[in-house]
Amino acid sequence: MTAPATRLAGINTNYGDTAVLRGVTIIGDSSRRIVPCQKYIGNNTGKEPTTNGSDADGTHCDYSSSDIGYR
Repeated sequence: MTAPATRLAGINTNYGDTAVLRGVTIIGDSSRRIVPCQKYIGNNTGKEPTTNGSDADGTHCDYSSSDIGYR
């Protein structure tokens, strides 16, 4: 992925979504602002979902720091 971007993946935890990130290289984000995996609470109203964290949890967002490289 090449910056600018805000996130690699966005998943709805309440719908059982998952994202597995392995061997990802992010280019041009020296400040590491791109979120690898943004969690949301999805809805069926058409409104923007609320955020629900962004850390790796091994269930919904499956990655470790060694899976994400920067250059």
